[in-house]
Amino acid sequence: MHEYRLIGAEEVASKLGVSKGTAYRIIRDLNADMEAEGKKTIPGKVDEGKFMLTYFADLPDRGAGDER
Repeated sequence: MHEYRLIGAEEVASKLGVSKGTAYRIIRDLNADMEAEGKKTIPGKVDEGKFMLTYFADLPDRGAGDER
């Protein structure tokens, strides 16, 4: 079974480098998208998978072979 994880404004803010107020707006927007898809949401929390796909889907895979 897939394990789901909800994240809050503090973690969203940290990952994106934005204020907590902006993070709450992002969470509201993502939750509105999920509700439009017929999914239930929890105010102030967002599914980590939805968040990551929305904001980091185009990043290249950072595998062990990447040089920095």
